[in-house]
Amino acid sequence: MKSRFQLSIAVLLIILSSCTSIAPPSNTSVPMGPSPYIPTSTIATLTPVPISTSTPVLATETPPPITVRPTQMTLTAIAQTQEWEYVPITPELAELEQWREYEKALGNALYERIGGVDIMCEWQIIGRADRKIYVWTACSGFDPSDISHLYTFIRYAVVYLGENSEVQSVGTMENTPGSSYGDIRRKLFPPDILEKFGHVPDVDRLLEHLRSRRENPEPPLIVLDATPMP
Repeated sequence: MKSRFQLSIAVLLIILSSCTSIAPPSNTSVPMGPSPYIPTSTIATLTPVPISTSTPVLATETPPPITVRPTQMTLTAIAQTQEWEYVPITPELAELEQWREYEKALGNALYERIGGVDIMCEWQIIGRADRKIYVWTACSGFDPSDISHLYTFIRYAVVYLGENSEVQSVGTMENTPGSSYGDIRRKLFPPDILEKFGHVPDVDRLLEHLRSRRENPEPPLIVLDATPMP
């Protein structure tokens, strides 16, 4: 029995000695393969677009001039901006002596539509033709319905004279018949008179004297200026 046991032990030892030993795991890391290569030619490079700082070049070519045909309104505006040598016309002796008749006729013509009370006028002669006297005039008068209101009208007018130089009537744009404003102007004023419109000198002085006559009654300036000083 003992010999059989010993024999079993001997067989076991032989078996164990013939087995190959298993090596313990190594701590050496397994080398990784090479990193994948990405060719640089396939990488998109974003290049910033430079901001243009160049100054735009302006065209130096001169455009062709524009031809404008002046209208009558344009010609009138040009004439009014040009220097104008205007010499007031001195009234004749008979006109000076009849200044009240002139003042009354001018006042009635300017206030024909609305009426007026205590009308005074200043005027200046801008031309003559036959029995016509062309004047610039300013008249002031009170409203008949309310004498606290003083109205002033400024007009170009034509004084029509009779055979004995008496005043027959006064023509204005308001009391002269015509198909249009331009038609009435042409009926009343010839071209040489129309050229003087807007160039009457001493207008401010005439208006100021018209106001002062309310406090200091005296003849209009056309009479005073023509009267020799003593």
